[in-house]
Amino acid sequence: MDLYTQPATTSTPALIVYLVDTSDSMNQRYGPGTKIELVNIALRDSIRRLMSRSMRDGVPQPQYLVALLSYNTVVTDELNGICSLPTFGQTGVPTLIARGETDTIAGFTAVEELLENYNASLQRNPSLRRPAPLVCHLTDANFTMDDPSPIVKRILQMQFSDGPVLVEHIYMAEHMLRQPVQDWLEWEGVLKLNDLTDGNAQRLFQLASPLPDVYRQNINNYGYHLRKGARLFFPGNTPELMKLAFAVPAGSQLR
Repeated sequence: MDLYTQPATTSTPALIVYLVDTSDSMNQRYGPGTKIELVNIALRDSIRRLMSRSMRDGVPQPQYLVALLSYNTVVTDELNGICSLPTFGQTGVPTLIARGETDTIAGFTAVEELLENYNASLQRNPSLRRPAPLVCHLTDANFTMDDPSPIVKRILQMQFSDGPVLVEHIYMAEHMLRQPVQDWLEWEGVLKLNDLTDGNAQRLFQLASPLPDVYRQNINNYGYHLRKGARLFFPGNTPELMKLAFAVPAGSQLR
């Protein structure tokens, strides 16, 4: 059976877990504003895109489930658990505030617990094949605690009926690509470790899932040209790249 092909439907919605670094370093200047300001804009744009994709007769359908966790010195569950996209749309996207240190291990520990509880809830109806959850992690990788790699690897090995959990990393830093990009719409994505010059970028790349082909095709329908073999790793150093990276959650099949 092919992996990552189960459509998101009202009876088998796709779970998207946003995990956002909100440590103090995210207050640093970044282009015309700060990193956290750019994150808030991109997050709202991502939710609008999901809402647009799931509209039927002007009404958003519950084809997506959403969780939003932010982490600094502590982890905050911004939505108090998993909620359906229409419910999230009604309450609105919270504005994230950056402060404290970067406890990435605590953030991914919360993700692991959330996914374990979600998987346990699915066992009540094991006959339904569910889309594999997607974890969308955004950080500037200024880790002030221990290396989160072991726990991320455990999450990558968590199995669902449609395939293992997908983990995407969006890394907000400059000058990580070996070859400069003139047009992000034509960019093929990060295909191998040697495409990156930054050590933190290389570590996150190695902790990122391969980009499933059905996701790649759906993302490319927005005008991008990601190549087969790219990883779910994206620089987040321009608004255009943030839009591309946040297009990934909308890459699942719908029905």
